[in-house]
Parts: sequence; structure tokens; C-alpha cells
Amino acid sequence: MKRIPGILILATALAPLTAAAQQSMLPPPGPQAPFYFGAGIGGGHLNMSGSELTGLDNAQVDTHETTYTVRGGWRFSPYGAVEVGYYDFGRYNFHGTLNGTAVPIDGSAKAQSVGISLVGILPINNFDLYGRIGYAHSKLKLNANTSLLTTGRDDQQDEATYGVGGRWTFAPNWALFAEWVKNDRIKVDSYVGGVDFRF
Repeated sequence: MKRIPGILILATALAPLTAAAQQSMLPPPGPQAPFYFGAGIGGGHLNMSGSELTGLDNAQVDTHETTYTVRGGWRFSPYGAVEVGYYDFGRYNFHGTLNGTAVPIDGSAKAQSVGISLVGILPINNFDLYGRIGYAHSKLKLNANTSLLTTGRDDQQDEATYGVGGRWTFAPNWALFAEWVKNDRIKVDSYVGGVDFRF
């Protein structure tokens, strides 16, 4: 009989945790608009050296820039969506010298990508945790200037795209999101936050 108070105290302490666990396991909210459109802004980090990016001698490159995204999708179930998105990964300025000479070269590299992704979603009340994987067609556009000429080059490639994020639905048709996105070959980590509208 002396153990009963201890058991009652333990049960009382665990009750809020049990209720919270049960609440988190509730089914997702009722039917919502299946389509969404969103836009976001953030920062990009270039994971390449100046020489790796340009092939110039003594090359230096800015590694942090502003990034943007515009996306639209179809949420075909509470746990999945198909999404099409455009990502501007930023414009990165560089400076170096022409190989084997002292001729200075200045320029920039702009990274852009359009892709389609399958999104897996874990809904928790008004929050979504999600991960994405898909296909992207990307372009890295380089422009270089010297005192004598201006030249440019476009590198286009098909690659994998992936990322993770979270979304908070604060109104029936509106949500805030934050996510990390990276493509397989364009070596930019993009961290963006924005707004989704469901319709």
C-alpha cells in the first residue's frame, strides 16, 4: 500500500506527456486546398574556390549571395506533393589573372535552376516537416571582363535536387516555410524562407 502514492505521483507527472503524444498522433486536419504557390528569399553559400569555379590564377570569389525561389505544387495527399520550382542561387563575383600572365580579369557567375520534385510530408497539427528529391535543369552563366574584351560562357546540366524544410500554416490558406535546398552539381547551399498560398 505504501507504493500507491508514488504510482499516483508518477501517473500524474506522465499525464501531460501522454496527452501531448496523443495529440501529435492525431490525424492531419480536414481537407485543404490541394494546390499551392509560394515565393521565398534567403542566402546562398558557394562551396567552390575561385580557381575551381573559373580556372584563373590567383582567383578570388565571393561565396555568399542572396537567393530566391518561386514554386508551385499539388498536394495530392496530407503526406505527399509534386512541386515545380525555380531557384535563383545567386550571382557570385570573382577576380583573378589570366593563366600565366598578369592580365587582370573580373567577372561573375550566376547560378539558376528549374526542377520538379516529389515531396514527402509529415503533418503535425498546423506544422509540416518535409523532404524533397527530384530532377533539375541548371545553368551556370559566367561573364568575364578584361581591358581588351568581354566574354561569357553558359554551362547547362541535368542533375538531382534535394532538400528539407518546415512549414507553419498560420491561416486557412497561408503558411510560412523555411528550407535548405541543394543541387547535385551546382555547389550552392541555399537557405530560404517565404510564404505559401493554398488554393
